[in-house]
Amino acid sequence: MKFVIIICSLVLLSLLLFRNSFPKFFEGISILLFRLGFSVLLLYGVHLLLGSVGYAIPVNLFTGAVAAVLGIPGVISVVAISILI
Repeated sequence: MKFVIIICSLVLLSLLLFRNSFPKFFEGISILLFRLGFSVLLLYGVHLLLGSVGYAIPVNLFTGAVAAVLGIPGVISVVAISILI
């Protein structure tokens, strides 16, 4: 019971100390999740377009993360690597 009280008090203390930085943290997380979702959607669209030609573009968490971090060049690199391999 003492352990729970100590953990709760430490969490509340950290919320009070870092209350100005939490909105920025959650804003960054929401932007990253939006970019990840949009990149997976974009990769799926490319997968559908190139699937009719005979190329299979993998759509998974790793390729989505690469495309989310790198943007359009990331999508192009995933497509190029998939075609070359």
